[in-house]
Amino acid sequence: MSEPYLGLALGGGGARGASHIGVLQVFYDAGVKIDRISGTSAGSLVGAMYAATLDPYWIEERFREFMQHDLFKLFYSGKLLDGRNPETMLEKITKKINEHYMITIGLNRSYIVSREVLDTALDFLLPVKTFEELKVPLKISTTDIQDGSDHIHATGDLHEAVLRSSSIPGFFEAIRDKNSIFVDGGVTMPIPVPLLKDECQLVVAVDVTNYEFDILDDPNMVEIIRRSDIITSLMLRDRMANDADILIQPDVLGLHWSDFGKFDDLLKNGRKAASECLDTLLSRIERDNNVLYQLKQWLG
Repeated sequence: MSEPYLGLALGGGGARGASHIGVLQVFYDAGVKIDRISGTSAGSLVGAMYAATLDPYWIEERFREFMQHDLFKLFYSGKLLDGRNPETMLEKITKKINEHYMITIGLNRSYIVSREVLDTALDFLLPVKTFEELKVPLKISTTDIQDGSDHIHATGDLHEAVLRSSSIPGFFEAIRDKNSIFVDGGVTMPIPVPLLKDECQLVVAVDVTNYEFDILDDPNMVEIIRRSDIITSLMLRDRMANDADILIQPDVLGLHWSDFGKFDDLLKNGRKAASECLDTLLSRIERDNNVLYQLKQWLG
């Protein structure tokens, strides 16, 4: 069997990305070797942490340390936010902030949370600075909203690539670079399966999307537009997810991307979803490693 064989595509989802850690732990315990990783947004961070260490249990502990650290309190309380608002944006999002507030803020600024917040978090969470220090090749997707193009990072500054891929539009500060404005890679590639399809024989995708809808009760114009955009995004996610050879979809409990209070549940559900797919994955690996099967495939 030629290399690389197994590629793992980790989708975006903010706090729901904790499920990625559970999936990686099941693979680790089963001895599954991952040859390539692609990541978007939360998937880029977890993917980078794994590619740097090959240890998903270290990732879990590092996140737990972060959530107990003063850095997380700053991150979640918004002490690093521009303007020092006493009731912070992350807390407001978790409380399902109303549309009127969002429109009012959006008319006066292009973001709510500065890049300094993410910079601080990534300094703590990422154990290496560059792609060249990783133990597994990694590709990270970002989106240039000037022209709608994907930008794929695979060399150089790992911290900056994860930062750009995690910059949720309208919430976190977009990253300007010459004539480009970079935001979350999930805008164009929410589950980065296409980055692995041409170079890996088997692509496993982990989709941590929340596909649940609240019922709209007499929606206003903004709510209708927002729901329509969400549906478009979900259709793209679903299409990319189903392009994978094996799809893992943990139960993300209907959570918003900003809900950081369910780490343990999401971790457990990631493990559960991966365990349910493990026999299928191991059987596929065993089949593809079989010499007679490889010969049959080669002969057509």
